[in-house]
Amino acid sequence: MNCQNGLHIPIIAVLCDGRHFYFFQFVDRCQQDASPQLSLGVFANGDKAATVDDIGSKGSINLRDYVRQIRNVCESLFYVFLSGYQTGLDGYWNRSVLDGNTEGEGRDSTLGWSKANDLAKQALKEATSAWDLHNKGKVTESETSAQKAVQLLTNRYISCRFPSLVVVYANK
Repeated sequence: MNCQNGLHIPIIAVLCDGRHFYFFQFVDRCQQDASPQLSLGVFANGDKAATVDDIGSKGSINLRDYVRQIRNVCESLFYVFLSGYQTGLDGYWNRSVLDGNTEGEGRDSTLGWSKANDLAKQALKEATSAWDLHNKGKVTESETSAQKAVQLLTNRYISCRFPSLVVVYANK
C-alpha cells in the first residue's frame, strides 16, 4: 500500500520475547527487479535490543528498579516510534516534491512537509541526546534535552495546523 500511494518508507514492527524488545524494518523496494529487505533495527545507543531486566523475585519488587526498567522500555519504544514518525514525514515530503516536479510546478504542501520533517529530525536528535545524558547520570541536562524534543514536536504540530501561530509561538 505504501508503494501504491507513492510512499517509499519502511514498515516497522516491535517484538518482545519477554526479556528483550527488538524492532524490525521491512522495506519493499517497489521496483520489480529489487527484492524486499527485512532488517533488525538499531536503537539510538547502538544496541540491537532493549533488555527487560529481572525486577525481582515474586513478591519482592523494588519500586526504584521497577520504575527504572519501565523508563528504559518506554524510552526504547519512544525512540522507535519517533524514528518511524520522522521517516513517514520524510516520505510525505519526498512525495510532495516528486508530485510537484511531475505537475511542473511546486506544491503548496512541500514547504510544510519540509518544515515538519526538519522539526521531527531535530526532535529525534534531542530525544536521543536526552537518552544518552540520562544514561551518563546527567539527569538535569537530560530533562532539558527531553523538553526541547517535546517543544520541537509541538512546533511541528502547530506549523502544520496553524501556520500563522508559529511566528507568534516562536517569539515567546
